[in-house]
Amino acid sequence: MTSTKNFFLYGCAMIVAFSCIAYELLLGSYATFLMGASIFQYSLVISLMMLSMGLGALFSQRIRLNHYLTFLWVEMALAWVALLAVPLMYISFSLNWATTPVVILFVVLLGGGIGMEIPLLSQMADSKESLPAILFSDYLGGFFGGLAFPLLLFPHLGFFSIGALLAVFNSWVSVSFLLVFAKKLTVGKRWITFLTLLTLIVCLVELKFAEDMRLALESYYFGLNRN
Repeated sequence: MTSTKNFFLYGCAMIVAFSCIAYELLLGSYATFLMGASIFQYSLVISLMMLSMGLGALFSQRIRLNHYLTFLWVEMALAWVALLAVPLMYISFSLNWATTPVVILFVVLLGGGIGMEIPLLSQMADSKESLPAILFSDYLGGFFGGLAFPLLLFPHLGFFSIGALLAVFNSWVSVSFLLVFAKKLTVGKRWITFLTLLTLIVCLVELKFAEDMRLALESYYFGLNRN
């Protein structure tokens, strides 16, 4: 593997780590917004996500599929989960139905997928010496994600838009990954290409209409119609 492709893996590690921290803050903040008890909600989200990440890392070692194909599936799955998380949390709260279990479900799904990312990227690197650089990129991306959420994302975007934007990040990683490592995909390349592009398009559409969705849900469940 060329050094250029190694640097691409480092970039992927940084982006997915950025999204990871932002997901934690998004779910913790939105759970607090819906149900209060900020200390409990944040503690639940962060601790459960860390556990799920560990389980995801362990599970990644048992997968016998092509690592490149597995990584693409993980990124697409994370994008779809991120798209659904905030709207379904809102709906469950509006219906007064199992809001905490819904939060836990999405934390576990996101954490499990996130935990698989770095082990998979590490297995694609050309040598063990690449692992420290991948981990550094991971920690650096987490640093930027931790700062970006309170300074850039939360002040300027709503919860629905933040979730959609993070889904765009994951889907964009999958598209760029597909372009760079197309030759590594030997099975189902047409289907994976179609699903990858479809995921990106759906994420972009939801990002554009995220606030319209929020207003529609508020109007439907609570008769609110705010601009």
